[in-house]
Amino acid sequence: MAIYQTSKQITKFTISGIIAVFVDFAVYYGLSNLAGNANDFAISGLHWNDVYKGLGFMTGTFVTYNLNKYWTWRTSDRNNKRLLNFGLLYLVSFVINILINKWGLHTFKDDEISVIFTNHEAVSNSLLAFKTDKLFAFILATGVSSVVNFLGQKIWVFKGSSTTDAVDSE
Repeated sequence: MAIYQTSKQITKFTISGIIAVFVDFAVYYGLSNLAGNANDFAISGLHWNDVYKGLGFMTGTFVTYNLNKYWTWRTSDRNNKRLLNFGLLYLVSFVINILINKWGLHTFKDDEISVIFTNHEAVSNSLLAFKTDKLFAFILATGVSSVVNFLGQKIWVFKGSSTTDAVDSE
């Protein structure tokens, strides 16, 4: 029964995470492409890409907290200690996420994946383009911080508060 509950929690955590990652990526990629100055310094040592990644991560954190609290771990109480623990866990994950993303931006090549449309007059237009360094760095940072977040939520933040053991109807 414990394996079934854990697999159900992993499934819900994954779905919640995919939604949060989409929000994170949309904010990060949108800001880094629309706001510009991504490689300029925002604050000593921090590039605008770091700031944009941080804003995306925080937005995704808000989404994932609410989805995981009410759906994955099925808690509805207002426990300030749990919120503090979640905040501390995600602060650690935030730092890990930004550092791995920063490392990935310097490690992966700055190539581009593009969907190109060429009309009958041989005029090409790029419809969708992604920088591979941003994409691969984002995927790596997200993967590592997801493992940290699941383990931290399961064994620390929401330990003993889940009602999924009592309610097996979903």
